[in-house]
Amino acid sequence: MKKVAFYGRYSSANQTEQSIEGQRHVCEDYAAKNGLQIVAEYIDRAQSGKTDKRQQFQQMISDSERGMFSGILVYKLDRFARDRYDSAIYKKKLRERGISVISATEPITDTPEGVIMEALIEGMDMYYSMELARKMNRGKAESVRKGKFVGTMPPIGYKVVDHRLVIDELTAPVVQEIFRRYTAGETQGQIIADLNRRGIPNNAGREWSASNISALLNNRLYTGTYAVKNCGEAPCPAIIESETWETAQKLREESVKMKRSRKNGYNFILTGKLMCAQCGASISGRSMQGGRYHYYCCRNNCTGSIPTESLHERVRIALAEYLTEDKLEELAQGAYAEYQSEQVVDERPIIEKEIADIDKQLQNAVQAILRGVELDALNDTVESLKSRREELRQRLNEIPAMKPELTYDMFLAMLQIIVDKAAESDDLTQLVGTVVNRIIIDGKAERVIICINLTNEDNEPPMDQIMFRLKDVHADRRGKFQAHRQDDLYREIPAGRQRHRE
Repeated sequence: MKKVAFYGRYSSANQTEQSIEGQRHVCEDYAAKNGLQIVAEYIDRAQSGKTDKRQQFQQMISDSERGMFSGILVYKLDRFARDRYDSAIYKKKLRERGISVISATEPITDTPEGVIMEALIEGMDMYYSMELARKMNRGKAESVRKGKFVGTMPPIGYKVVDHRLVIDELTAPVVQEIFRRYTAGETQGQIIADLNRRGIPNNAGREWSASNISALLNNRLYTGTYAVKNCGEAPCPAIIESETWETAQKLREESVKMKRSRKNGYNFILTGKLMCAQCGASISGRSMQGGRYHYYCCRNNCTGSIPTESLHERVRIALAEYLTEDKLEELAQGAYAEYQSEQVVDERPIIEKEIADIDKQLQNAVQAILRGVELDALNDTVESLKSRREELRQRLNEIPAMKPELTYDMFLAMLQIIVDKAAESDDLTQLVGTVVNRIIIDGKAERVIICINLTNEDNEPPMDQIMFRLKDVHADRRGKFQAHRQDDLYREIPAGRQRHRE
């Protein structure tokens, strides 16, 4: 039975716990009918889905690293995130951990085209995110300069009083203990195990994880400097000495170097995409002889050892052959159509119109008083209108600025950039992550099948597929790779998308 986490959210203070209960009831019913087991629950109350700064949402994303669940169940997809950029980025992050987002009331839009759409959005975002961030951070920077805390939840060891960080006498000793033990030679794993055994919770009231400890040890805030990226810094109360923090950083750097040396720094770019046709298991990268040789292998040894460089080269050639100008346009069209289907309505004009209507009503009330209407007769109405106006202004301030509308040409251009980058640098990481759904290694039939992120007219698989012979990969083991022949690549779809290389 698949284990899932339930995530519930309502956005307005006008809504109540009944909203969460309704979401939970629908999700529990869906889980029972579809063989899902709800093993965790995360609830954000009066939190807008247009921002990712939600405490329980971030805790859920953090907990997803621990393998507690393999899916996140929501009443509707907009409960997960209403901002399509946040949705794309967090769904991609979860997908890399083998976790899917499941809607109990909507068809899932996590299509192969959606994967392309999310990858392209993530790429395009970098072109204007820096300028957007500068605009949004101006107010933050001013608050930081004044020494005010601008985060959603203070780090463990601190609490917020009058918008400023002060030492929390209850949890600061935990921070000091962690630094003391780590700099004395204990590993993060040993510290985590002991803290959890003693029932000492992390900042969210849950068990400690590797990401919690790592973030704590890396946080310079504890030395007395409150810094926010792109917003400056200000002094705050220190919990540990600077020398202790520096010692911890040196130890962490040494630990990272050791891990990298064990992995030999090799980039197995197809990891997460390869699967075995015989047993269905994932195929992972391995090294031997101190990192001199690298290969992919099924854990059940169905495929034997497949040399990485040869397989990478064959995949590169196959994708280069496949990604013609027409095919790039088809991929961009699929991603753009997915983007359009997930667009979110901007609430700002709606709220601004309601505020303007309230202003008119208040003006009419003033005119009525001037005409002689008793103030007591209008007092309740005026106070109610003022209260509603203040609530709307607060909501308006909390709505993040809408990002620029994307066009089909932007999707096509970003896809071309990714293709060109792969051709110029021989780095297939981004290209494979964008257009490849999976790569099936069929050792029995001696073939490799690349499945592309496209569906048919009914929005169903089969996806476009490219095939080449596995023996050509092995031929390159001693540098004897031969240029591919015209019949090396062909489409292998039962119907609808067949196309053979002539």
